[in-house]
Amino acid sequence: MAEPRQTELHPERYALCAAAVCGLVAVCFWILPVNATTVALFMLLLVLLSATTWGLKEAIFTSIISVLGFNFFFLPPVGTFTIADPENWVALFAFLVTAVTVSQLSAQAKRRTEEAVAGRNEISTLYELSRAMLMDEARDAVRVSVTKTGQLLRLRHIAFYDAAGNLVYGSIDGSGISHADLVRVAETGETIDQGESSVIPVRLGTHLVGSLAMQGARLSSTTRDSIASLLAINYERVRALNRAAAAEVARRNEEFKSSLLDGLAHDLKTPLTAIRTCVTRLIILPPRTEEVRQELLSIIDQESERLQRSISEAIELARIESQELSLHREPTSVANMVWSAIAEMRDENLARYRIEVPADLELAIDAGLVRRALMQLLENARKYAPPDSPIEIQARIFDGQATISVLDRGPGISPDELERVFEKFYRGRRQAGNKVEGTGMGLAIAKGIIEAHGGRIRAEQRQGGGAAISFTLPLSVPVTQ
Repeated sequence: MAEPRQTELHPERYALCAAAVCGLVAVCFWILPVNATTVALFMLLLVLLSATTWGLKEAIFTSIISVLGFNFFFLPPVGTFTIADPENWVALFAFLVTAVTVSQLSAQAKRRTEEAVAGRNEISTLYELSRAMLMDEARDAVRVSVTKTGQLLRLRHIAFYDAAGNLVYGSIDGSGISHADLVRVAETGETIDQGESSVIPVRLGTHLVGSLAMQGARLSSTTRDSIASLLAINYERVRALNRAAAAEVARRNEEFKSSLLDGLAHDLKTPLTAIRTCVTRLIILPPRTEEVRQELLSIIDQESERLQRSISEAIELARIESQELSLHREPTSVANMVWSAIAEMRDENLARYRIEVPADLELAIDAGLVRRALMQLLENARKYAPPDSPIEIQARIFDGQATISVLDRGPGISPDELERVFEKFYRGRRQAGNKVEGTGMGLAIAKGIIEAHGGRIRAEQRQGGGAAISFTLPLSVPVTQ
């Protein structure tokens, strides 16, 4: 970043310059005597070296010392500061002018090099800062970007005041900058600059969105304005993302309500029609035999149960979608939970279930809800697998997680449907030719329950035919702050 040039004196530099000139004079006068022209060239080199190493002041000091030494030891009469020949005055003046000119040119070149390096570092820092800001799409991206700005610039304090929300991101405690300063700059747009502390307005175009306080480094006005512009762009980007997210949530809620009503209309209409038909038959045209009567009552019972199941699943899915699902975790034996789920399904063919679950495997879960999710997977496998084919339930532990899988030998799931089968009311193409009852909500409910436990669920094609649906749950309960 653009730092101010050093203005303080450095006595050790001047001492080194004087020592170098004295050393050169001693070598050229006593040890290796050379002519005055050669000595003048050596002295010019010393001036150039001091200019390139330190700067103009040191170079001028070296020039003056060199002129005095050159006059005293190499211009006749030697040993005095008197110049006998007028031509030597011209030579001495030319040497001094040359030395000062060279030192100035060298100092300018050094300063421009420093400015170029500082500019390159500034561009590099701003680029890194822009990436850190604009690549972050977290909900607290503004707070994160303020923190990263302070870290990249090595600031002691940094804070962004959001005028619209009356919020301060960052900290100004102990900086000497007050909250009133932030508010005043955000309202007036006037910068407060006090040495290493500054408060600058943050604008998006001509609109003031807040103010930015920084302390701990002297930054150029261009750098500060660039940081404020980046922060304003990031601030507006985050607000746009939040608006888009809110609009997407609203849209999905509307879609969910619409699909829920459509699905319920279909799944409620069929059993209601069947029930009404049977009841009408019993009332208007009483059956002549007890067998027909029992058959009609059996249809009413089955369709009533189907109707109750559809309503229960819709209510459960609505609770999951609205995030009103509360978990009551407790240590649960996975093997016992699997047997309980199978028993609750009331499948007459229990011999088809093959269970490979460690007897000592326990998880801290809501046993009722996870059993409900497992039953959805078992019911799904039972519907689509041939009646006498085996259904396998496996549990494996890997990398701090337990994976429970349900495998069947049914028609399987096509690759393009592996993700879609967990969508609400989606019923896959494998139902073609199969008269399988269902609402299409079962796997969506299972997914919601597993994700509420911090797990994941996925569907795969099983080698040799069939489907494998697995869900993974953590072995330890995540701690919420």
